[in-house]
Amino acid sequence: MSNDKREPPKPIAPGVPVTATGQVISSEVTKDYEKILYTPERQAMLQRGELSLRDYHAISGPEMLQMALIGFRMYENGKYSEAETIFNGLIALDPREAYYYTALGAVYLAQDNFERAKHNFDQALAFNPKELAAYVNRGEAHLRMGNVMEAATDFKSAVDLDPTGKDPLVLRARVLAAAALELIEGAQGGGDKGKKAEPAKKPEAKKAAEPAKKPAAGKKK
Repeated sequence: MSNDKREPPKPIAPGVPVTATGQVISSEVTKDYEKILYTPERQAMLQRGELSLRDYHAISGPEMLQMALIGFRMYENGKYSEAETIFNGLIALDPREAYYYTALGAVYLAQDNFERAKHNFDQALAFNPKELAAYVNRGEAHLRMGNVMEAATDFKSAVDLDPTGKDPLVLRARVLAAAALELIEGAQGGGDKGKKAEPAKKPEAKKAAEPAKKPAAGKKK
């Protein structure tokens, strides 16, 4: 995309600010780069939605990845409040990155906050319909809320994205899909076809979910 279409400047590296046209601001030229970075023009671009907060503050891809890794570690260690804060912050900085919503949804799912988890998985899939982890985790949220048909649909979508099962999340999707099928068959066998299935119990395997997978270095912009 050319500069004529006002493509947001891409940070070059951690700590290297750029101007509104993408030019690197040399520390040899000026140490007070904020006067160039936060110009009225860039402020107007931010207000019009032409710049994300990430680009406005010239935060680099590696810096964003580092924050995501910290959030992931917080999740793994059960520090859900800290993880929630980190991923909410990342969403504020770059609201179109699907991974951050998937990760935040996983944090809520681990705390049995199914509605908020589902909302974030919905957002992730709106930005990236191929976000496999979002399908698996949203399916689990549905399953545990008793929305068995919706859960089965999400698990099928996950399997369809990786039919060879290379991603470990697909194995989890197959296991949870079997649980969904068992609930469906149980409801039909009992003659309560119109009745909503009882919410599924929390899976025993490991933790609540294989959350958002660990952010990959190559994925970040």
